[in-house]
Amino acid sequence: MKEKVYVHTNKTSYFPDDIIWFKAYVGDSINYPSTRTKILEVRLFDENGDQMFARTISITDGTGLGQFELNDAIAPGTYYLQARTNYMRNFGEEYQYLQEITILGEKSFNISKEESLKYDIQLFPESGNLVEDIENTLGIKALLNGKSIDFQGSIINGEGETITTFQSEHEGLGRFSFVYKKGETYRARIKVKDTVLEQAVPAASEKGVVLSIDNSDEEFLQVNLKVNEATFYNQIYSNYTLLYHQDRQLFQLYSVARLDSVTSLIKTRKNVFLDGVHTLTLFADDRPIAQRKFYIETGRKKALIFLEKSKIDADSVSYRLLSRGRKKNLNADLSISILHKKSKAVHLKNTIKSAFLLRPHVRGYIENPAYYFNIENEKRKEHLDLLLLTQGWTGYTLDEIIKEINPIEKYAFKTGFELKGKISEETKRKKLVLIPDDLRIIDKAKLQDKSTFVFQDLSVFKGDTVRVAYQNWLGKISKPLKIEYDTASSRNRYRLSIAANKNYKADHSGKTAQNGVTDWTNDTPFGNVDGTIDLDEVIVTERKRSEQYVRRRKTIEKYEPLVSDIGKYYDLPISQVLNNSSSYLMDFFVQQGYHLRTKDNVNYYLQGLGGVGFLFINGRPVRSTELLSVQLQMKDIENIMVNNLGYKNGTGISFFQVFTSDTFGENKNTLFNKFVIKNGFDRAKKYYTPMYASERSRPIDFMEVDWKPNLITNNKGEASFKIARKDSENGLLFKIQGFSSEGHLISKTILTD
Repeated sequence: MKEKVYVHTNKTSYFPDDIIWFKAYVGDSINYPSTRTKILEVRLFDENGDQMFARTISITDGTGLGQFELNDAIAPGTYYLQARTNYMRNFGEEYQYLQEITILGEKSFNISKEESLKYDIQLFPESGNLVEDIENTLGIKALLNGKSIDFQGSIINGEGETITTFQSEHEGLGRFSFVYKKGETYRARIKVKDTVLEQAVPAASEKGVVLSIDNSDEEFLQVNLKVNEATFYNQIYSNYTLLYHQDRQLFQLYSVARLDSVTSLIKTRKNVFLDGVHTLTLFADDRPIAQRKFYIETGRKKALIFLEKSKIDADSVSYRLLSRGRKKNLNADLSISILHKKSKAVHLKNTIKSAFLLRPHVRGYIENPAYYFNIENEKRKEHLDLLLLTQGWTGYTLDEIIKEINPIEKYAFKTGFELKGKISEETKRKKLVLIPDDLRIIDKAKLQDKSTFVFQDLSVFKGDTVRVAYQNWLGKISKPLKIEYDTASSRNRYRLSIAANKNYKADHSGKTAQNGVTDWTNDTPFGNVDGTIDLDEVIVTERKRSEQYVRRRKTIEKYEPLVSDIGKYYDLPISQVLNNSSSYLMDFFVQQGYHLRTKDNVNYYLQGLGGVGFLFINGRPVRSTELLSVQLQMKDIENIMVNNLGYKNGTGISFFQVFTSDTFGENKNTLFNKFVIKNGFDRAKKYYTPMYASERSRPIDFMEVDWKPNLITNNKGEASFKIARKDSENGLLFKIQGFSSEGHLISKTILTD
C-alpha cells in the first residue's frame, strides 16, 4: 500500500508575525484514514530549499494538528510546506506532499543580474514511442524558466512543408496528431511570445504498436491498439497483454494471442476501477512496449456538503454542516478555514482530492493540481487527460515494474519514539517501568546486558518529563541510584530540492528555482509611500538587517525543537561578572529585579517590579513546588530569553526560557530528578484569533475570520460550530476539507452573504 498525505492550512498567505495553523490528513492506498502511521513530519523550507521549521505531528485515526509560529527571523517570500510519513520514503525521496506558502511583506531591494530566459520544450508520444505509416499522437509541454507558457506550433517535414498546426490548450500543455511517413524526418516549430524555437520530433520505429486511450465515454474506457502493415504481416510477438494497475492494485489483465487487424479496440467498464490515476502497460511476450496513464472518476465515493445558519445570537452565529454520501450520512473528520468573502489570503492549489487521487501517481511538478477537481472548470477532465498524456512512460522491464509496484520496504510505519539509557550500578533487578508526572506506569522494559534499557513505541511529547524506576515481583517501585539517559535528540536538518519538485529543467540538473520575493500590490499600506529612501541607504539597511537576521535565525533554529514559539522570545544579556563566578540562576533574577516569594513555604513564584515571572529550563516548565530546589550555576547556562506578555500600567507576566550549555553534563535530568523528553511529538495549540484582527491594522483581504480544525460529524452526518456575528456581516468564504471513515474525500468551497 501507499500512504498519502494532505495538509490543510488555514490560509496560504501570511504576515511575518502570523501563525500557520494546519490539519494533516494521512490516508491509505484506498483513501481510508491510515491506522498504521502515528508520526508525520511536517517541515517549512525557504525558496532556496533551506529548512526553517520542523514539526513532529501525532496522527490518530488518520489526522493530526499543528502550527508554525512565525517571527521576525522569517523574511517575506515564497516558502514550501512539506509533509511525509516515514513509510512514504519507500517510494522515493520525491514522493511527498508539497505546498507553497507566501509570507507577505515589503519588497526586498536585492541587487541581482537579470536572469536569462530558459525555454524548455518537451514532446511525449502518447504510448511512449512513434511508429511509421500510422497516425501518432504526441503531447507537448512548454516551460519558460520553469513555469508554463502559452504557445503556437506546427510540424514541419524535411522539405519545410507544414504538416499540421497546434497550440497550447492548458497550462503550457497541448497535443497534436499526424501520420509519420516512412523515411521522413520532422521538426516541431514552437512560437513562444516573440521567440521561435525548433526541436526534432523523435524518430519513429519501422515496426511497433501504438496505444491510445479514449476516456470520453462515461461507462467504458476505450483502448486502441494500432500497427502498420509491416508489423501486421510480420508479427514477431506471439502474445500481447494489457495490464491495468494502480500502485499494488491490479484491476484487469487482457491477453491477445495475435493482432488480427491493424486496429484493435478493447473496451473496459469503468466501474472495475477505483477513483484516481491508473496506469495501462502493454506487454509483448512479457516485455513492456507501451504505457499510458488515465484517470477514473466512478462517483461511488461522492460526498455532498451542505451548510446553513441554524441560530443567530447577539454576539455569534451558529452554523450546521451536513455531510452525506450516495446512500447514507457520512461520519466525517473535517477542517474549515473561514475567511472574508473577497479574501486573497487563500489560493488552494492543493486539495485533499488532488493530494490523494492525483499527486501520488504523477512524477514531477503540477502547476495547479486543485484545478482538475473543481467541478466549475468545464474542461477539467479533458485537461487532466492532457496532463497524463505528457507523463511519458518508464520503459522498465517487467521485473522492474513489479519492483516499483511492490518495492522492498526499507522504511517501516512509525508508531512511536524510543527512550534509551543505562543503569550504572550493580543490581539484581531486571524489570524497569516508565512513570510520567501523573505517576501512572505507561510502559515496561527489561534490562539488557545487565545495564542498558530501551522503551519503545512511546507516545510522548517534547518537554514531557518521565522517571525510570525498578519494579519488583510484588509491584513495589524503587529508584535507581545511578542512571544515564541517551539524550541525543533527532534534530536532523533537511534540504528541499526545489528544482526537482518544480521541474524547472527537463534534465533535472539540480539548479534551484529563481529567487523571488512576493511583492505587495500598488495600493498596499505597507509599501514605501514617500519614496525618500535612496538605494545606498537601502543597501546599508538590508546588510544590517541581514546580519541580525542570521544571528536571530541561528538562535531560533537551535532552540525551536525545545520551545515551539521561541521566535516570540528575546535575549537577555548575561553580565560577565555572573558568567565568571560561581553565581547561580537566582542571582541573575535578583539582578533583574525578581525575587522568590511564597505564601505557604511549599509553592514559590518569581515576583518582580513588573509582575510575575514563570521559569522554563530547556523548554520544560519549572513547577512552583520545584522552584526553590533549582540550583543551576550561571557558568552552565548558554542563553536566557524572555517573552513579556500582557503588560499594562506597569504590571504583567514574563516567561523566561533558560538553556543550559552543551558542555553541561549529559544528565540534565538531575535538575529535577527526571528526564526531559526531546524526541517526541510537538504539541498542537488551540487556535486563537490573531491580535491584529481586532486592531484592524492589516488589509482585511489577507486576514482570516476563524479556523475550525476539528469538526467531527455525528451519526446523522451533522456538525455544528459558531463564529462571531460581527465577522459574518459582509459575507464569508468557507474552505472545507476532510475525509470520511469509509474513504470519501471532501473538498468544498462555500460562499455566504
